[in-house]
Amino acid sequence: MVDNHGGDPRITVTAKGRKKASFSIASSKSLKSADGAWTRTTEWTSVVLWGRLAERAEKFLAKDLPILVHGEKHTRTYTDAKGRTHQVVELVAADFQVLARKQEVAP
Repeated sequence: MVDNHGGDPRITVTAKGRKKASFSIASSKSLKSADGAWTRTTEWTSVVLWGRLAERAEKFLAKDLPILVHGEKHTRTYTDAKGRTHQVVELVAADFQVLARKQEVAP
């Protein structure tokens, strides 16, 4: 998946000391309606990185950088504090590549 990184990664550490980085990437597309008007839509995909990959993300990723992410889509289920069950779809990264340097991206 190649898209723009939506924000600085959120870094957490599990109780067992394993580092986790999470962030979202934006996929945008323009569509032309029947009346000829263009609309732009954006979808966000949650990405999760573990261990050394999370450390790389912490060091190199910043908001709006274009990145390439390789990974697998995973669905997990959790129950919130009110007892409601939720499903979350995430891309669990096996690798990523930054496609521009921080200084190359316009503010």
